[in-house]
Amino acid sequence: MSEELATVVELDGDHAWVTCERRSACGSCHQQSDCGTGTVAKALANRAHRVRVRLVGEVRVGQQIRIGIPQRSLVSSAALVYLLPLFTLMLGALLGQLWLRPLLEAGEGATIAMTALGGAVGFLLVRYLSRRLSEGDYAPRMLGAVISTHFHP
Repeated sequence: MSEELATVVELDGDHAWVTCERRSACGSCHQQSDCGTGTVAKALANRAHRVRVRLVGEVRVGQQIRIGIPQRSLVSSAALVYLLPLFTLMLGALLGQLWLRPLLEAGEGATIAMTALGGAVGFLLVRYLSRRLSEGDYAPRMLGAVISTHFHP
């Protein structure tokens, strides 16, 4: 399970909306000035993600909590976002080349149009399936509240 600290920004019944900073692993790497990924990470500012999690304890707005994302959720999400659009894009190209082009007796335009249509269908499927996967076993979970360690002498 991948864990992250998040700040509660809104309470919604037995759920809470939390924000957590998106950080690049390049922040601690010594090669970041020579690496293309490090350059891209610097160009894209750290932004906060807003996530809805089910509460397992009592929290208040402004409090930090630990959230966890199941490992299989990360793997499934990566496959969904990267592989599904690629697969539908290639399927569209194949259908355009082998079926639509001979059917319409058209040129490369039919293949290009089917390729674009396949890619668009892939992204729409990702959008639909990602909403379904954001619930249940794949959803981020609250692991516990962070106990304040302020020392008052």
